[in-house]
Amino acid sequence: MNRLIDTPITVLVVDDDEHIRELLKSFLEQKHMHVLLAESAEEALAREDLDAVQVALLDIRLPGRIDGHQLQKELNRRFPDMAKILMSGHADLDDAIAAFSDQAFSFARKPFSSLKEIAVLIERAAEIKQLEAQNRDYAARLEEANRQLSDKVTETTAKAQRYQNILSHLYLVSSQLGRIEHPDGLLDFICQSVIEAGAFRRAVVLLADEKYLIRNIGVWDASGVSDGLRETLRQLKGQPLRPFEFDRPEKRIGTAVYAQTPDLSRPSQESDHDTWRAGDQLFVPILRQDSGVTGFLSLEAPTDGAPPSEDIIELLEVLLGNAGLYLEAQKLRNELKKRADELELRVQERTKELRLSEERFSRLVNTTTDIVYIADENDKLTFINEAFSRVTGYLRENYLGRTLKRLFEDITTDNPINNRALQEISSRNAEHMLQHVEVVTRQGDKRTLEINRTLISQGGVVRGSQGIIRDITEHRKLLQQLVASERLAATGRLAAGIAHEINNPLQAMISQIAAVDAKLTEGKNPLENVELLRESVDRIKQIVRSMLDLHRGASLPQKSVNLKEISEKVGALVSQQIHQQSIRLRLDIPEELPNVTGSAQELQQVLLNLVLNAIEAMPRGGDLIISGRTTVKTVDVNVKDTGVGIAAEHLQQIFEPFFTFRTSGSGTGLGLYLCRNIMEAHRGKILVQSERGKGSTFTLSFPRE
Repeated sequence: MNRLIDTPITVLVVDDDEHIRELLKSFLEQKHMHVLLAESAEEALAREDLDAVQVALLDIRLPGRIDGHQLQKELNRRFPDMAKILMSGHADLDDAIAAFSDQAFSFARKPFSSLKEIAVLIERAAEIKQLEAQNRDYAARLEEANRQLSDKVTETTAKAQRYQNILSHLYLVSSQLGRIEHPDGLLDFICQSVIEAGAFRRAVVLLADEKYLIRNIGVWDASGVSDGLRETLRQLKGQPLRPFEFDRPEKRIGTAVYAQTPDLSRPSQESDHDTWRAGDQLFVPILRQDSGVTGFLSLEAPTDGAPPSEDIIELLEVLLGNAGLYLEAQKLRNELKKRADELELRVQERTKELRLSEERFSRLVNTTTDIVYIADENDKLTFINEAFSRVTGYLRENYLGRTLKRLFEDITTDNPINNRALQEISSRNAEHMLQHVEVVTRQGDKRTLEINRTLISQGGVVRGSQGIIRDITEHRKLLQQLVASERLAATGRLAAGIAHEINNPLQAMISQIAAVDAKLTEGKNPLENVELLRESVDRIKQIVRSMLDLHRGASLPQKSVNLKEISEKVGALVSQQIHQQSIRLRLDIPEELPNVTGSAQELQQVLLNLVLNAIEAMPRGGDLIISGRTTVKTVDVNVKDTGVGIAAEHLQQIFEPFFTFRTSGSGTGLGLYLCRNIMEAHRGKILVQSERGKGSTFTLSFPRE
């Protein structure tokens, strides 16, 4: 909460991303703001509480027929005092220009670098909008005060026609009121003018504020104002403005009260009201617009002894009314100037903050290790940060104006992976794209880059693209080391079963060799026993080949992989474990299941890891089903078990590194983490469905070729 806004700020957030809406709602409510949410422009415009909104956060890319720019225009028409902040994760310079052309307060990019800056931006928008509203109110009040002043001057002029001798003097006085800036000086001048116009002996003006405390005092005396009188009057400042109580004869003349000094030479009932005497006083009230009293003018008897008249009192009331309007207008002008100065100062401060924010963003983009780029609707690069030169060794300026595909054609090696990636880069079929390419730096080093591109669309038309290019060479090396480590861990989990699996055919071979020896001694034909020996050797050969396939060095995807074959190999590797644990294995992979492009060794390791996890989840036996299916866009392999299942609160954690359900020392916690990385490297996904006590289903989903 800032110091100019006393009530919570009401914020409207319009974004089709539920995560962003809830994130902003949670954070802004912590900042004591009231947050209204809408998923689309239509939903926002249908709300009945929009008149309470002070600041609207509008996403440019909204679903439906109305986008963020159109919504901003409609809100401008309905609620001109509402501040609008447009935001987008895919916006370009044209979006920003369009937003500010439509009177947007600001423009924010997603993802937000700091929610705190968003909160500050909202508070600044609400504050400036409130200041603008206050300034309009002050201007209106000033205009109304000037209008009332004009009306009063007109009325004074009409009435002054009857008093030509006094008119010229009072008119001159009225014309000079605006030249006196200090309120007390203005009231002194009025007192002096009244005395000179009406030949009064002394005039005193008391003026109170809205709390009826005496704020300003004016005084004038025909014989001069003594210091004692001024000091006495000065002490009245800040005291309540009280009604006068008279202990002597008094008479009302219009709104004024005439208090007559008693004549001791006459009986009280014979008091003469036709002649002013020394000590007689006339009290003229100073009225507000609501007819409330805001002060008094006190006049002592004039030197010529002329009695007071309603006409003179009316003229005095006009003069005092004009003075009050001048003082009120002066007060409003001072407040307006103060507010304008404060607004100007705040605008300067906020402008400086925005400039610093832009500088920080520029430094951030140019100091990050990732390559950041922006391309236009023709896919030509309009911006690329300095990280490009640091990673590749080439001058980034040489590639501005070229297409992203042309850039990578210049620096990539010629292989099927890069060729397919370059085709995807030039395609605009998908809003988001993730590709890997191998480039050769200017120094001759080979580096692997990950390209994450997002298209920028407006009204269904692609206006450009932006993306981040990350050097993942070291990450890939580390991942390969982790894969090798996990492969060894999987071998350890298979060791006992494989030893038993090899021992069975070895025992059979020993028996058959003894039988062959006996038949040869007896002169019989051992061909049947030789066939059995050959089958045992083939069984051992198959097990050894599966182990060798598992331990061959991993490489980038480069060939067609038959998912049915690797499923059968995994089934052979775990046959002993499932037999020992009374697990029923069923392979349901159709022959016509399409092949996928990738590394057979890596995909076999992923499938083996899932199968071993399923076996461990069924210590008392159960069903293990490996099935395959195709959809319009994917080729899927499912690994389903009837084991203990996974708790719902752990489903989001199982793919994190070092997360494991096993006891300390019995697992690395990297298996599923590496499975996910291998699947992402194959442009695929690994999905999970599980219910505690009912089992789990893991799905390997590959894009169809």
